[in-house]
Amino acid sequence: MSRRLFVTLTLVLVSATAASSQTYKPAIELQSLLNMRYYEASGGFMVEDLQVVFPSANIGDAKFVITDQAGAMVDTLPLRYEAMEFPAFGRFRPESGNPGIVRVGKSGNFIMSVIVDGQTVSSMPFSLKEENSTDPFNPKKTFVRDGPWSDIAYFTVVPDDPNGEVTFNWWMSLREIPGGAKGARVTLHLIANGKEIASRTDPVVPTVSDWQFTRHRQISVPTLPRNHWLTLADLTKLNGEIAVVVKANGQPIKTYKTTVSGGQVQHHLRSALNFEPHAQFISPRFIDVSSGTNSQYKMYVMYWMKKQ
Repeated sequence: MSRRLFVTLTLVLVSATAASSQTYKPAIELQSLLNMRYYEASGGFMVEDLQVVFPSANIGDAKFVITDQAGAMVDTLPLRYEAMEFPAFGRFRPESGNPGIVRVGKSGNFIMSVIVDGQTVSSMPFSLKEENSTDPFNPKKTFVRDGPWSDIAYFTVVPDDPNGEVTFNWWMSLREIPGGAKGARVTLHLIANGKEIASRTDPVVPTVSDWQFTRHRQISVPTLPRNHWLTLADLTKLNGEIAVVVKANGQPIKTYKTTVSGGQVQHHLRSALNFEPHAQFISPRFIDVSSGTNSQYKMYVMYWMKKQ
């Protein structure tokens, strides 16, 4: 082999190795921020398990921070990092001995952030509004949140399984129901090309003015000789815009949309791995740890969509 050919092959191998080991900036998986335990009586959060995507090899100082609109510190919490068996994921938990409580306790606009080694890896704006009971026999003060909970939702499915069942995940509030009526029966309807192609008509009933996370499995597709549950293949055979319409007592209250193109459900623009500013990146995958057992943790693909 000539020296020139040897050098050329060496450069190609080095370039291929560098490309295959490309690293991405770390970020906090958005769902883990949205689903933190919230205390509406005090306007506080409990930081228990924040999932981090693409953790760096050496993580030093990490903290969860809430600042106000002017950038002033409201509260902060030191974090410790734990590796997971999934190489692209890890988790932040409160530093040992810390209960994980962060307190806001006032109305206003705020930003929650995770800062690692002095760099903000993820941030999320939100607001709190104080509400006071008008019942003289039961006086109480609560803080209601607003922010991304009202505007985004996502489909989940296991990776690389066209026949995997699709789950729809979203947040709802009594404030979205006309008149705030309790007992409203909420259903889901998947629309493509002006036609309803699937639905979840077993109703859920919102019970709080704040945001409650809701997961809908087994979305029914009407087919002969019998219905089947919505799968990824049902979505990818479509083309163009698809919409999930949320109805309360049969009346639409909000609609989430995404598109299907070239046999692929399109990811949210903020889910691009090189999205900037990266503090606003939305991961297109997460690890479901709800089983509580490492051996049963499972990775899911997330197709985020926005309310229209």
